[in-house]
Formats: sequence, structure tokens, C-alpha cells
Amino acid sequence: MIPAANFPISADEPNWEPLERVLPLHQCSDFMYMGRAGEIELYKHYMTRRYLNIARDSRTFYRYSEGKYVEVSQAEALDHVYR
Repeated sequence: MIPAANFPISADEPNWEPLERVLPLHQCSDFMYMGRAGEIELYKHYMTRRYLNIARDSRTFYRYSEGKYVEVSQAEALDHVYR
């Protein structure tokens, strides 16, 4: 668990690589780049409005809950976005 206060969100140049490593390219266009919190890239699905938070290495996924980024499985992260 990582307290969100430890990582202010920055909105630099979009980093699409973590998302492109996880999803087929045709699905990546369904997401908006929202910024970065430390090493976590923040993407928001345009239709469900839910976030997919992926570490830069694309191996770790997070869910924002009660002011903290909580590590979750890839399956759980994708289920959260698409439900």
C-alpha cells in the first residue's frame, strides 16, 4: 500500500508504453492519459470513467482506495475498469 500523499500527480508528456504492453493497441485508444503518481502511470477509460493505474514496468497494477494506491493483480485491475 502506498499513501497517495507521497506521490503528487504530475501531468508531463504522456507515457503510453505501460498501457500498450498490457492491452491490444486498438483498446488503448479507449483511454486518456491522466498523469503520473511517482512510478505509477494513470489512465482513465473514456466510457466507464474508471482508472487503470500501471507501474512504469507494466508488471504492477494499483487501485486507488481510501487515499492509497493498493497493489492488485492485472486481472483485478482490468475487471475494475471494464465492469
